[in-house]
Amino acid sequence: MAAIIQSLTDRAVFQSLRTTTLSITGSACAIGGLVADVLQPIAPFASYLFYFSFLTLAVLLFLLWKGKEDFLGAAAFAGVACAVFGLIMLFQSGDESEDVGFIAASVPAVASLQESLGLIDEKLERISEDTASLRASADRIEASNAQIIRSIEEMRQSFASDELISKPRSPEEHYRNARIHELAGNYSAARQSYLAYFQSDLPLLDPHLRFLSFLRVQEGRAGARETYNLLMEGRDNAATNYVRLLLLEPPTRLGRLLTFADENPDFAPVFYHLSEEVSERRLGFQSIANKRSEREYLERFQVADEAGGLLKHMIDQSLVDTWRNDVGARLQALNAADASALENPVSVSFGVNNSGYTATVLIAEPAKEIFWRTGTSGDMRSTGSTGQTNLQTGLPAPKQFFNLPINQRNTTIDVSYVDLNDVEQGPFSFPFEGKKESADANQRILESTSTSWLSFREFNGKRLLYFSHLMTYRGSLKEIRYGLNSSKPTRRYRFPAWRKAGIAPIDEKTPLYIEVPRSTRYATVQLTYKDGSKSDVQRFDYVR
Repeated sequence: MAAIIQSLTDRAVFQSLRTTTLSITGSACAIGGLVADVLQPIAPFASYLFYFSFLTLAVLLFLLWKGKEDFLGAAAFAGVACAVFGLIMLFQSGDESEDVGFIAASVPAVASLQESLGLIDEKLERISEDTASLRASADRIEASNAQIIRSIEEMRQSFASDELISKPRSPEEHYRNARIHELAGNYSAARQSYLAYFQSDLPLLDPHLRFLSFLRVQEGRAGARETYNLLMEGRDNAATNYVRLLLLEPPTRLGRLLTFADENPDFAPVFYHLSEEVSERRLGFQSIANKRSEREYLERFQVADEAGGLLKHMIDQSLVDTWRNDVGARLQALNAADASALENPVSVSFGVNNSGYTATVLIAEPAKEIFWRTGTSGDMRSTGSTGQTNLQTGLPAPKQFFNLPINQRNTTIDVSYVDLNDVEQGPFSFPFEGKKESADANQRILESTSTSWLSFREFNGKRLLYFSHLMTYRGSLKEIRYGLNSSKPTRRYRFPAWRKAGIAPIDEKTPLYIEVPRSTRYATVQLTYKDGSKSDVQRFDYVR
């Protein structure tokens, strides 16, 4: 390297390099760069020359570093070329310059020269040819799709006739003859017509479904599976592969249909068949989870059908109408039921006494076992069995209640259950607030015993009006107003408030009755509960 630096500092050597490199080499590179810029519409020649000169310079510098001083001139040539072509690439960095070169972008005469030489026209012609080719391909695809749609429509119209064709030629004519023979009870001819249709190997679904139902009637489920698989051996189209899923045993079939639905969300028939897998007519008894799934599959069928995911797979319009009507009727029945029960089939209510709370669990379907826990973690505890038989299921009936201590802190209570399919549902969470639940429980008792709120009694020549029933459950009360011989209760009955959980105690400080005039013929009362709600006005007549 020191020798290279010494050569460059030598005046004679430097003068020689300046003469050859800067004057001759520089001019040649400048001319080459300008030509490359003019030819930019064809290809980025300036870029190619820059990368070539850069690599060459790197190699020559390496040789000079190894002591090969004879390559000094060549290295200088490569360095100048690299600088010139790099500068041209920099000028071409603009949007327009990148397409036609920086000279043509700045000098209209050069742009005209390019057009006269056909450089731009050649490039535009190639682009035009590619665009035309793409457009022609798209037109062919669109025409092909339209032809397929027209073909299905034509087949559907041809199939709709109910006349037997003596010399069937098209696939739908064989299919139509098969259906006519089948409905007429001519099963041998129906089988032959079905087999003739399958020679076409069309990827339409309903002929396969009809043929499969035909085989089940003739040969039973196992025989139908064996015959269909034997006849369709070696065939690999969408309809045949899908029907093979329907021939699987129930647990495997459901899983494979779910996988197929995930992979083909626009294929409407799979959602119809999934809805059948969890329907009452297939299962005999439907759990809440089954009903939720059925509703989901029916709704997804309708979405896929509206998007065209049914008709393009079917010829027989009557089967399409049957499915659509069935889906509509089943959805209407499911929606007519309590929709909230499908999403939240469990409810919990709390009763209270002085020893604690009793939680009553109501479930919208029969359960094999019920579990509960306080908090959202930890093991679930079974409520146990009543020792009796559930008349709906014939199985031991689980207890539908559990107890909590009177000092139970505010918490969350989780409840789950095992349905008749042995699937655990839940947990469902319910907030528990002791004082609120106690007040609510007392309020429910008062609302269900409204005829016992007041009572008259004669004692020692006095007429007494008793409030003892209200005092027992006063934990839910904010105010009591009563009236004598008046339909409007305006008088306030004063009593000590009870703010703890459980039933309020009755002691010597609790006012149980008041003395009323002997002319009192009836009393009215209205309660205001702690939640701010008011009861209806109740009337109590004095009876001798």
